Amino acid sequence: IVETICAFSNTRGGIVLVGVNDKGEVVGVDVSRSTIENLVSRIARETNPRIYPEVEVVEFNGRKVIVIRVSERTDKPVFAFGVAYKRVGKSNLKMDRDEILRLFRESRRISFEDEKICTISELDYGKIKSFIERASAYRRAVLPSDPKSVLDNLGMLLNDHINIAGLLAFGRNPQKYFPYACIKIGKFVSGSIIFEKEIKGDIIEQIERAYAEVLSLIKREIKVKGLKREEVYEYPPKALREAVVNAVAHRDYSIKSPIYIRIYEDRIEFENPGGLIDLTVEDLKKPHKSILRNPKIAEVLYYLGFIEKWGIGTLMIIKECILNGNGEPVFESNGSFKLTIFSRYFSSLDPVERKIIDYIREKGVVERREIQEHLKLAESTVRKYLIKLRLRGLIVKIGRGKRTVYKLAL
Repeated sequence: IVETICAFSNTRGGIVLVGVNDKGEVVGVDVSRSTIENLVSRIARETNPRIYPEVEVVEFNGRKVIVIRVSERTDKPVFAFGVAYKRVGKSNLKMDRDEILRLFRESRRISFEDEKICTISELDYGKIKSFIERASAYRRAVLPSDPKSVLDNLGMLLNDHINIAGLLAFGRNPQKYFPYACIKIGKFVSGSIIFEKEIKGDIIEQIERAYAEVLSLIKREIKVKGLKREEVYEYPPKALREAVVNAVAHRDYSIKSPIYIRIYEDRIEFENPGGLIDLTVEDLKKPHKSILRNPKIAEVLYYLGFIEKWGIGTLMIIKECILNGNGEPVFESNGSFKLTIFSRYFSSLDPVERKIIDYIREKGVVERREIQEHLKLAESTVRKYLIKLRLRGLIVKIGRGKRTVYKLAL
């Protein structure tokens, strides 16, 4: 019981029912005058900081159940018997050192980016001068011409040392200290990876190079409207750019994991370490306050025009995806934050088209006859669907006559 209460305190709170078994059946519990008093005393004695939960006794069909309501603590981490626990599903798991430190920082609003990391000799002053020029041009910002003064204004200078934010923004080689502070891009077809690349450098280089790389890996078509030629991408470029920027700006740099961008046939995923802070995924679908995990990094990106200060980035992503025919994206937050955008070609597939695509993905290469037999459809019907899928660039035809086969387009 004490471990569960500790885990709830470190996560999102919860209710412990004593007298209800794992199947949800009320079995009841004996409750004397001193039961509640002893229980509350034991919980307080074995937890640090001490927990004093709300406890009451209720009756169900003549059987007594002890209800313990636990609130999420603001002064995390909480320990039980000297161990910090977290709640994952129906289990209490021991937290590791990095998780404990992260909870400590978050509960006290101490940002990892503020920690002193190295001397200013690790900085590239050319990058700082470029930042000054770009910020002056984009935001019309009046910044000092001296790089050290700029670092001081940004809160990155600590005597002759710099903090983590300064290194990530202007370091010669940030990966010397944080090898995991990078972006990994992978393209997958039929479950196998066919392309992978690791983007390193400072945060600005990572954003610009990762965005360009993603654009080169997705489908696009040329549409002619009157005298104008228009490029239509499989995914809206503005949403992709915002997704990359958000991942870099809001990731938790204390977690030893890179940002992942995974490109599949039917979707693209952006996943960064660190979940949402004081927000839910539902909040992202409506106007919301901007809560920054890395305010100093965000300040640099703001000056360069990568982000705004209004908490509208996710709303723009949703709007761009819907306008581009991708449907509404999916946001997930559970230890990490993940954004999934569905392909504009796959989001509009009808049930038969999707079954054909799934079957080709499963088999790798198939004949028309195999699709007919698998879906129990007429030859003419399958031919029409295959033509439609080819015209949309989703599958390719290989060979001629009886040797004709179909596979997914890369």
